Amino acid sequence: MSVDAVLDHRRYGTGQEPAILRRTARVLLVDGQAIVRFGLRQLLAAEPELTVVGEAATARDALLIADRAAPDIVVLDVDLGHGDTVGVDVARTLLERRRGVRVLVLTSCRDREVMLRTVRLGVHGYLRKGADTADIVRAVHAVLRGESVFDSRTTAVVMDMIRADEPGDRPRGQMLTERENQVLKLLATGMSNREIGVRLLISEATVKFHVRNLRDKLDVRRRTEIVYTATRQGMV
Repeated sequence: MSVDAVLDHRRYGTGQEPAILRRTARVLLVDGQAIVRFGLRQLLAAEPELTVVGEAATARDALLIADRAAPDIVVLDVDLGHGDTVGVDVARTLLERRRGVRVLVLTSCRDREVMLRTVRLGVHGYLRKGADTADIVRAVHAVLRGESVFDSRTTAVVMDMIRADEPGDRPRGQMLTERENQVLKLLATGMSNREIGVRLLISEATVKFHVRNLRDKLDVRRRTEIVYTATRQGMV
């Protein structure tokens, strides 16, 4: 483990504690810049529901600490200094290896292809480093609640690239109900379940029900794949 990696095992154990004893969500910070990791740690330290269990500057350390600390969420910069694909590979490995972990990308990377590849993996959020600190904190909490968070610029770029992409081989999804179409269109704007419920005057639980139906009908596993798949099939 490099000198830029920190695992707070003395305070936070191995992540195997019973859920009832884990009073805070466990956060792993992965960024090649020490000053950024320090700033994020200080920012999240003010949140009583969050505990930073480790930080890493390299892909190797990120995966090693993730295995040891069992984070609930990883705040990841896809640009770790050795090419943007390194961070994308970290996101892929985390999502494949650690069931239930959530990945929030916080990056200054402006490569449109990297952005699209990362979203396709099923990351739960994608923000630029220029985001307001309050927005970053809100994004962490939203992702932990099971929501997806993408800033407006990222949403616009991804939607443009998806529409320009060649149609996939996947057949068009089953016929959607009027309400499912309404939910789908609002999902495409980046709204959370709560915001969709307010807009449509329905409960958040009802929104979750429709989102689950959309996943089933489009044959996808993650919320972030709904809009991507629906757009490629000409449904949005």
